[in-house]
Amino acid sequence: MAAAAAPGRPRLKIPQGSSPSIDGVMNRKEWDDAAQVSIRIDSAWVVRAFLKHDAENLYLAFAGVERAGKRVFPEVLLDPQLRGGEKWSPGQLWLHVSNNLCEGNGEYNVYERDGVFACAHAKTGWEGNNPPNAADIIEIRISFAKIGLAAPLGKTIGLALDVTDATGRPDQLFHYWPATAQIARPASWGTAVME
Repeated sequence: MAAAAAPGRPRLKIPQGSSPSIDGVMNRKEWDDAAQVSIRIDSAWVVRAFLKHDAENLYLAFAGVERAGKRVFPEVLLDPQLRGGEKWSPGQLWLHVSNNLCEGNGEYNVYERDGVFACAHAKTGWEGNNPPNAADIIEIRISFAKIGLAAPLGKTIGLALDVTDATGRPDQLFHYWPATAQIARPASWGTAVME
């Protein structure tokens, strides 16, 4: 049974909209029907994230992922059953877009498994434009089948977005929506309702 959304968790309304092309180009009016949130990197750098859905997919776009020769990579943290919790559990998804697509179910930062690289340019149930060095826009499509939502309209899920420098080192940087989110703690994430 899904847990109730915790009081005080930021809540985002994700509107139903048109299906965008997942090509790293934000065509005129392609994302006009999307919700928008901001992820602050520093005082001069803000990444804008756009979110919307259709009957089969959740769509996201991250604009401003490169600035002054620096780059961040988007991650989507999903808790479709609103389990929350102080640690990850099966069904909570980590989706990462860099030069490859990486994913984890019940765990995050899954770049390799048993010494084998676990990321690829294509993954089942979702896609993201793998950016060339100069790309400033990352677009993502995630099927509701991948998330485990048969009928998404009106459903509330746990959600956090982050951008990271993806160094893999202990000092790896993360910046979030909501700003108080923590990747390791699903209870700190926000919620999103599919309108």
